[in-house]
Amino acid sequence: MVCRKFIVPLLICSGLFLTVGCSSFGKAGRGQPGVHQVVRHLLGFPDDPYLTPIPAAPAEYRSAFDRLEAQDYVAAIEGFSNFLAAQPTTNWTLAAQFNWGRALEGLERHKDALEKYKDVAEKGRRVPKLQGLALLRSGILLEVLGEDDRSLAALKDAEKRAGQMSAEIAQTELPARLASAYARERNFVEADKYFAIADRQLGRLRAQVPNSERPEWLPRILYAMGHRPKTAVQWDHFDSSLIPLERSQIYLLQSAELGIEPWATKSADELISAYGELRRSIDSVPVPAASEMIIAAREQQRLRWERLVKLSDALTKLKTLFVTEIENRVTAESPLKKIVEFADDFEEGLHASLMLDRPVGETGTPDSLLRKEQIRATSIQAKPEFPGEGDGVAPKPGK
Repeated sequence: MVCRKFIVPLLICSGLFLTVGCSSFGKAGRGQPGVHQVVRHLLGFPDDPYLTPIPAAPAEYRSAFDRLEAQDYVAAIEGFSNFLAAQPTTNWTLAAQFNWGRALEGLERHKDALEKYKDVAEKGRRVPKLQGLALLRSGILLEVLGEDDRSLAALKDAEKRAGQMSAEIAQTELPARLASAYARERNFVEADKYFAIADRQLGRLRAQVPNSERPEWLPRILYAMGHRPKTAVQWDHFDSSLIPLERSQIYLLQSAELGIEPWATKSADELISAYGELRRSIDSVPVPAASEMIIAAREQQRLRWERLVKLSDALTKLKTLFVTEIENRVTAESPLKKIVEFADDFEEGLHASLMLDRPVGETGTPDSLLRKEQIRATSIQAKPEFPGEGDGVAPKPGK
């Protein structure tokens, strides 16, 4: 994975001035430590948990990390557990606990992963970067567990450590997640503010990349900005799950459009899964009590129809991005093709339900049905502007 470097302030250590680079999401080459990693080791900090461990890291730690990167989560958990049992107090202790949490998260053991991140957040005061990452992951998992208030609080705590995080996480993923958290709270003023921050920084990063290049770190950033762990959507949480998707789907679609693996497939699968979970939520109408059967059934039919309308409108917004430029580029096996075909099939099912399940007395026609042909006509005329396109300002040298 491509390693991008940004100039950061000088660090003072033992009377020496050391200039270091701050690595982005990407991995360094195997066995090729970056200056940033080496200096962190010399200063006694744990290795950056998003990068390949430096050769000086204990072999057990490096082995467990390799299993994590290979998505062999069970072996990774065993490796980090054995490492911490044998060496409980080293420079890599907190990083091992953090990555243990990542492995648990990979197995969708969300509560167990949250406990690991909480432990790192509580013990990581001397390592604010790692503490901030643990708070960020905690915020994501608290969202999965339906604890939106605590999720927002954890993300705000992570924001306080943003100055020690890499620019990509601090200025794209973190504000995008804060925006989604505020959107779930229906605080759209703050949501718009943080989405604007994320889009503006994304534009700056994109401005550094020639049009002919597609670096691997770009779709990874886009995926991180749109990613939300897969979880069943409860009937009572429909709106709080749909609102963030309406914006994050743009990032996931753009990541899939770039066609760089594994991010293209991960983005496509997550986008498709999110719509599927929302539809299943609509179909999981609670059974009313016998004494309220008639009245409750009518109210539930009305709510169900309204949610079908909302979901159809969200899909309509997604399909406005399916311009000819995208549709002509997809291949039979591409992740982008999966999204296009899924959206067409999903739309047909939604519209059939909207026509069949219309409540008695409902005479309006959903906007998504009215706009269907208009969208298909306008989509062949111009490429829409994704977040971060056209508004990016390349940083000045040395910034």
